[in-house]
Amino acid sequence: MYSAKEAAEITGLSTATLRYYEKERLLPQIARDSKKYRQYTDEDIEWIKMIQCMRMANIPIHSIKEYVSLLIRGGETLEQRFVMVQNHMEDIKKQMTYLENALVLTQKKLSFYEKLLAGTSYKEMSYSEEWKLFNHGQN
Repeated sequence: MYSAKEAAEITGLSTATLRYYEKERLLPQIARDSKKYRQYTDEDIEWIKMIQCMRMANIPIHSIKEYVSLLIRGGETLEQRFVMVQNHMEDIKKQMTYLENALVLTQKKLSFYEKLLAGTSYKEMSYSEEWKLFNHGQN
């Protein structure tokens, strides 16, 4: 069993976030000790990590709530959960494409800045001139 502080350290989340997850019913009922302090099990930690993974994939809280609600109901909801996960997979693939495009542009911009910094005339350049220079492929 882990205290809230220990669970926070293990997961990298704040205790406030753990309480929020519990309040929003994203976690199963967390056990309490005789002093009413939360006591997290290894299973609770794994559950929290699942929620973290979903949040890192930009899955909205309301969708996570729906998924958790279905998960708690057990096997009768497996098909619904399968469809949800399938849809989230497609969303993640789209996000990856967007991020890959953003990375390419950012790398081009960084290379462009390196070239400008190697020269001496960049200090006199207006944003308009820089914009035109970058966008006309002279980077």
